[in-house]
Amino acid sequence: MTTEDLKPSTVLLFQYVLASADMYYDEFEQRDVFVGRDDDGHIRIWGQTADRGPSTRIGLCRVFLEYGLYCSTWCGGAEAHCHMQYFGEQLGHGLARYLKDHSALLASTDPTVRALEYVFEGLDACFTEDHVKAGVRFLVTYCPVEDAAKRSGLSNVDLARCGINALCRRLILDMNPHLIVKTLPETSSEFMFTMTTAAFA
Repeated sequence: MTTEDLKPSTVLLFQYVLASADMYYDEFEQRDVFVGRDDDGHIRIWGQTADRGPSTRIGLCRVFLEYGLYCSTWCGGAEAHCHMQYFGEQLGHGLARYLKDHSALLASTDPTVRALEYVFEGLDACFTEDHVKAGVRFLVTYCPVEDAAKRSGLSNVDLARCGINALCRRLILDMNPHLIVKTLPETSSEFMFTMTTAAFA
């Protein structure tokens, strides 16, 4: 077996239709969402246009912003929120499966925290961890979703935050279903995940 054989493969997590802000479609295009490792060995979740290769690759912030636009073009606020939650949860499920299938990636004292680190490292976010007897507080002080919105012209930042929160909550609970997870309101400019066991809740 070669070193190449040991590298985690790229896995398709989700597919969605690219929406247009003006509601007109010359042709439908599909975006595929993958998880895998980049050339430097970092875990990444990214999107790319189906059948058009790496040249169409976009980062995870842009994926959530695009999916927010997709939802908002055909349903109202509350329903769009539900669809975005489902989308984030499916990505969280998929990432948890991927990491469990490649357990060497989780060689740490706390696999759940390592899984969260992969998400926010892949987003180029800034975060801190506060380890206490009761559990862990994982605080993201900067996430570039607003910067991605400005660059792309996609304005569904609140929906994107909802999706990121849903991804992380689902990821945490799939990695360790015994944890109790508390988060900040989705309108907050920061993300925070406080993870405790029932004994300390």
